[in-house]
Amino acid sequence: MKAVFYDLGNVKTAEEALENTDSKWTAELVPMQTVPSNGIPGGVVVPDNKAVVRSDNKAVIGVVGDRYVPLQPVFAYSWFDTICEQHNASYTGAYVIDGGRKVILEASINGATQIRKGDEVVRKIQLINTFDGSYPFTALFIVWRQVCKNGLWGWAKDNKCKVHHTKNGEIRASEAMRILAAGMEYFKKFEDTCKLLAQKVCDAAMVDKFIKECFDGAEGGTRQQNLIGKVKELYDAGKGTGQGTAWDLYNGYVEWIDHYRSADPETRLANSVLGAAYMKEQAWKNITTLAL
Repeated sequence: MKAVFYDLGNVKTAEEALENTDSKWTAELVPMQTVPSNGIPGGVVVPDNKAVVRSDNKAVIGVVGDRYVPLQPVFAYSWFDTICEQHNASYTGAYVIDGGRKVILEASINGATQIRKGDEVVRKIQLINTFDGSYPFTALFIVWRQVCKNGLWGWAKDNKCKVHHTKNGEIRASEAMRILAAGMEYFKKFEDTCKLLAQKVCDAAMVDKFIKECFDGAEGGTRQQNLIGKVKELYDAGKGTGQGTAWDLYNGYVEWIDHYRSADPETRLANSVLGAAYMKEQAWKNITTLAL
């Protein structure tokens, strides 16, 4: 999975955000057919499937079933403009993954919260639209740790809302407010838990148990031991870590995911968004179970 990130500054409309990311295209459904190969004749229509094609460059960004109806980019995000206008939010970033298979607009909301002195986190809502059928249109609640640029995920059941559309594709104002309220409740709970983790000092047994559970409990070979060693190193001396707490331990592991798990910069970027979602959620479960 490859990703490109766009720094939007502080944009108040989805249309402007998409213009700044070359994502103001439409998704077109095109019938699929075979091509000649190894003596097999082409031109046979593939039943029950269609290709999703970008209108601007004709790139195929998904293969879907006959019943799939794409949610066009500008239309998909525009409902959030009201929240930007009324609740001190703005579009600050965007991720275009795998050439447009997934497009994510990221909005920052309500400033920063201090977990401990010099260690702030920012509340973000990511709006995820996909064109390969792999993910429903979703509002994802992310906490961004400033000192290390880690994207923190918490409780898997609470950190997202599926966005429900009416028959004509519009989102009612009540639905938008439901999503915002769910996000604010989640952020408060997450930040309060982070502050507790920052006060919990770890012993060696806790460190070993947490890391082993994050790597599925396997001792592994040399490569596995090297990975475990790297996480321990980041726990002791990563960006904003080194105080020996459960907060440092959790962030050491997330820093490894976001900044070291892959040698390829685009893959690392994708991991920091959706590519390592399960790993981050499981790490949060592990650290809160161990420490609290």
